[in-house]
Amino acid sequence: MIAMMGIPQQNDAHIYLLYNKYNDNNLNHWKCAGPIFGFNAKPTDQEWSGSATVNKDGSIQLFYADVDTRENTNHQKIATVNLKLKVNKKKNTISIAKRSHRHVLFEGDGYHYQTYKQWKSTNKGADNVAMRDAHVISVGGQRYLIFEASTGSNNYQGENQVYNWKNYGGTPKQSLQNFLKVTANDDMKSRATWANAAIGIIRLTKSENNPKVAEVLPSLVNSLMVSDEIERPNIIPMNGKYYLFATTRLNRGTGDDLWQQADAKVGDNVAMIGWVSDHLTYGYRPLNGDAAVLVASVPFNWRTSTYSYYAVPIKGNKKEVLVTSYMTNRGFASGPNKRSTMAPAFLVRIDGDTTKVENIATAQGDWVYDKKSKRKSMIAKNIRGAHLKGEPIDHSLLVNV
Repeated sequence: MIAMMGIPQQNDAHIYLLYNKYNDNNLNHWKCAGPIFGFNAKPTDQEWSGSATVNKDGSIQLFYADVDTRENTNHQKIATVNLKLKVNKKKNTISIAKRSHRHVLFEGDGYHYQTYKQWKSTNKGADNVAMRDAHVISVGGQRYLIFEASTGSNNYQGENQVYNWKNYGGTPKQSLQNFLKVTANDDMKSRATWANAAIGIIRLTKSENNPKVAEVLPSLVNSLMVSDEIERPNIIPMNGKYYLFATTRLNRGTGDDLWQQADAKVGDNVAMIGWVSDHLTYGYRPLNGDAAVLVASVPFNWRTSTYSYYAVPIKGNKKEVLVTSYMTNRGFASGPNKRSTMAPAFLVRIDGDTTKVENIATAQGDWVYDKKSKRKSMIAKNIRGAHLKGEPIDHSLLVNV
């Protein structure tokens, strides 16, 4: 497992290699092989999360976010590196033996996806910049990267998006109500002009160990006028369809009333959102009619508060996915010295265009769901599926496709 780690309450994050025996669900058995790029890393040159896959020669191809903070901003670039691991069977240890072909893959093209230069030219401190969280997927022997980005000049952010009727979902009456709500509120209107989060896709060249960009494709999803951050996307092929999942915080969006209501009622406003398509590169429609898969149900300062929901396929299972996450405790909100850690994973059943959270969770650190993983959980009290009990939830301002 490769994960972003760092010093609490400091702007210093890097990626580390952790390992355990396959199918071992004991959290205490996980070991840390150290940072991917060594112990001399500096806050000015950070690495944020991405994904990894195994090449034909047994090496690991890692995709991650290369982050330059020299200008006191997060200049994010999608990068890659080839890793060869050394396995010591006698000592039961793993280490990184060699790194090669480390380079930046993509920084945006300006047209489909915003570049750092474009963002910097208009940023007034309220605009979120994003070029990160690359997820690799192979279809028919061809590799693609799905990633978090912002829309480029082809469909850019700005006040004109507030008056673009296509950005408003729901019935005509709901659309008009949302339009009047946004334009009557200065903060919401300001947020709407900056909001241009997107989930992008690029096709890679055939070279597994040293890939380049072969083609830049239009975004799979955008949230123009709606949200400025949709994080950590990943795609799972299942039953002839492609299921796209991502994570977001409602307070990154335009709908002040939504996230303020969530904060007042729950104490947090995180969500897992999702879409489905019959095609990898286009045609995504929201799951459950509004893209909501999970919403927060415990306050941010609870130890069981989670984030970064990441759906994992289950071998031989065509009905469910295993959703992993981590217990955050950002800034030690739930108390001192309670470090971020892996959270119990849980099952989400998928039926066509709908999802349902199941009341089953694994032990912490178990990424392989089988009979050993099963144990009843109080998951319904900690992480609530948006449609678990059929409550009507208005997410008309959450995401548009």
